[in-house]
Amino acid sequence: MLDELSERAEPSKLVGIRSRLENKRVDQALPAEMELGVLWALSRLGELEVEPERFGTRQPDAYTESLFPGMPCAVEVTAISDARLSQEDEMRRIAAQLCEFANSARKGSGRHLHFTFGVESGYTAQGYVRKRKIDPDFTPTDETKATLRSWLLETAPRSPLTIAQGNTHLVVQWHKERQSPMYNFFSSMPAEAYDLEDNPLFDALTEKKRQLSIPTFEGLRCVLVADAGARMLRDLNPTMRSPRAVSGSQVITYFLQKADGAIDAVIVLAPGRTPSAFGLRTMSGRRPWRAELFIRPGLTLDRRGIDALVGHLPRPRFEGYQARSLQLQAAYKPDARGWYLGTTMTSTRTAMTIKVSARALLDLLAGRITVEQFQHFTGLEHKPNQPNIFAHRLSQGDTLADIRIESGGTDEDDDWLVVHFKHDPAAAPLTLRPLERPGKTT
Repeated sequence: MLDELSERAEPSKLVGIRSRLENKRVDQALPAEMELGVLWALSRLGELEVEPERFGTRQPDAYTESLFPGMPCAVEVTAISDARLSQEDEMRRIAAQLCEFANSARKGSGRHLHFTFGVESGYTAQGYVRKRKIDPDFTPTDETKATLRSWLLETAPRSPLTIAQGNTHLVVQWHKERQSPMYNFFSSMPAEAYDLEDNPLFDALTEKKRQLSIPTFEGLRCVLVADAGARMLRDLNPTMRSPRAVSGSQVITYFLQKADGAIDAVIVLAPGRTPSAFGLRTMSGRRPWRAELFIRPGLTLDRRGIDALVGHLPRPRFEGYQARSLQLQAAYKPDARGWYLGTTMTSTRTAMTIKVSARALLDLLAGRITVEQFQHFTGLEHKPNQPNIFAHRLSQGDTLADIRIESGGTDEDDDWLVVHFKHDPAAAPLTLRPLERPGKTT
């Protein structure tokens, strides 16, 4: 995508996108990925200008006449997540503080702690209220430290420990397995917005409205907002939500009315789930893109260009929240553990073919994974009543007849190593074919 866009964009623009793609911060990497994908797909529709200089200081991400055929359109691309609504940063910071103290009280103990933050809800004069029991300025007091230290020094098993300090209420649990600092906290309260303006979606749209305030431009102004782990975009009209909670659809409709013609259209782009044969949603396989179009009152637009845009985008592997989780785990780093294709086997009476991950073999040879990990990832591990398939074929008198590479495709991070076995008389006891005697029938 970067190579193909190099003919339509200034090098500085592509360098910026590349830098954000490789940024450790998920709120930089995923939006950059969506921006790159959308710009590339727009370039497949027709002529495209990336950050056209003729717009002066307020350059949109793209100018195109193909998104809404025949209509000049300035496009801004953004992506949002639930990080702010879920108070993820506050919970992670409090958990990190308590883990740091735990390690000082008992070496290595912080790695085994998990924190569940409390929630309070009820009706007030203003209506239904629901919030997490979290103080953003939390710092453990001496009393809290003493309570935690005593609990850590207890002999196992430990009952869950409740910590109540000011507005912060949480339960600490000890786990035998190590807990990731990315996911050692939890709250039962979903990431919901309770105000049409006080939410990340409205903020993102407002910011893009300012960017598209181009006095000399008389065409359409469109904001494309992508799901980078945002519940409001994953389900624009949830059937179940808390009282007073607002939906993504309500926020966008309200924004377009409030914008008073400054923004003409909002496109929501989110990975969906493929319905199964019984009408249920499945978590496996490639997902379709779901593109929803919202138009300001009094305007009519043709969405065929949007459908064509979606058709050019590679189908996503994950939903937004899943991609965000993997990004937090640094799973997309070039030197991270590979994404391996599955192992397949086919056989006939005289031959057998096994396809294994070429990337897994390379990681094994490079010392990035062990033999045991290679066997596990490829499904070739030794199990009771399941011998080593290669040892089994050799014991049957089969040896390698051919080895080749089969491409997994442009959109895969792996290829197959195809191993073909064929019977070899030198690898097995010699045998004679049954001889047919004249006049004798069997």
